[in-house]
Amino acid sequence: MPLSPQDLQRIEQELRGRRAAVLEELRSETRDEQGLLSLPSHRGEGDPGVDFEMEAVDLAQSLRDAGEIQAIDAALRRLRDGHYGHCADCGEAIDTARLLAQPAAPRCAACQQHFERTHARA
Repeated sequence: MPLSPQDLQRIEQELRGRRAAVLEELRSETRDEQGLLSLPSHRGEGDPGVDFEMEAVDLAQSLRDAGEIQAIDAALRRLRDGHYGHCADCGEAIDTARLLAQPAAPRCAACQQHFERTHARA
């Protein structure tokens, strides 16, 4: 069943809302009180080996957030350009339930599984 205009409007609102939330989270993680770039440091808080690991986790979270914003922006472009809801790999329609659950999904479930298998890190 294709997406209705109401579904598309709801999806766009969800994407914009999620984008704003992730952007705010990313800003709060990477900016100080004056708004200047400031990555968190855990040096001197405890075990030096743990400090490095905690900083790596913070960086990974910031990279994850930035990647999510990119995925949302791509989905919003597809909506704007009239390509939303079609798999980036096979071109077939993405299942409506998948899009409602994951509005930024660029691929159908089968192509996403294939992508994850072929791009998995060893």
